[in-house]
Amino acid sequence: MAAELLAWHLSAGVDAALDEVPHNRFLEAANDAGAQREAPKRAMGRTEPSGSTSRPREAVSSVAMVTPGPANDWIEEARKRANAAQSLDELRATLSTFEGCPLSRTAKSCILAQSVAQLGILVIGDAPEADDDRSGEAFSGRPGVLLDAMMKAIGLERDKLVLTTAIPWRPPGNRAATVQELDVCTPFLLRQLELVQPRLILALGALPAQLLAGRTESALKLRGQWIDMESGGETIPMMTTLPPAYLLRQPMQKRFAWRDLKAFREKLLAQ
Repeated sequence: MAAELLAWHLSAGVDAALDEVPHNRFLEAANDAGAQREAPKRAMGRTEPSGSTSRPREAVSSVAMVTPGPANDWIEEARKRANAAQSLDELRATLSTFEGCPLSRTAKSCILAQSVAQLGILVIGDAPEADDDRSGEAFSGRPGVLLDAMMKAIGLERDKLVLTTAIPWRPPGNRAATVQELDVCTPFLLRQLELVQPRLILALGALPAQLLAGRTESALKLRGQWIDMESGGETIPMMTTLPPAYLLRQPMQKRFAWRDLKAFREKLLAQ
């Protein structure tokens, strides 16, 4: 019975234990709803992004997915922290103490660019995958192996590229990030661009184009398109193509990714 229950959880996308004992979420939800009805003013009064007026961290449920305080306060705090970082190491340090995104509580690793661009190429994925979260590096596991093959096909080596993801933390169960989570994470992505200073960007998936350029189309519709990005007073061309994890599930789409990569190589050689 226990083995069957574990198998069911795995098939549902549950791949991490967040607490040592089970919780009755229906009872907790009822209690939370009752507390909000009894003290709505107190719930609205938590406005400091630093958390100084909030309850102690240990008093908050370890799996709560709602960040205390108004979302706009945390977005502004994210902008201030991102702009204050003068290097990638400083940006990583400030992310390690940032509590404005609930994804940081469930993810094991923070995925961030490791260095400035040697060849001037920044590769941005969507959200981190499970292998990325375990290793602490973008494009790990099978998607990483495929990415290496894709880059070698156009004459590029992984160790000469700067790799990152659109958001630094993996959403639990590979779910889609919420609008609030994306808004809070965007300033850190923008700051990475300013610090890395690439001359070309390869976006693997639609999320980078969504956060950086405000695009709403799917990756299939965006693929092959060049988008001019403004960063640090410079214009940076960005191409969107299909991510390796998607190509592993849909191998017939590799022909479209290959067309995009050839166009990307032509742009690189022309610069």
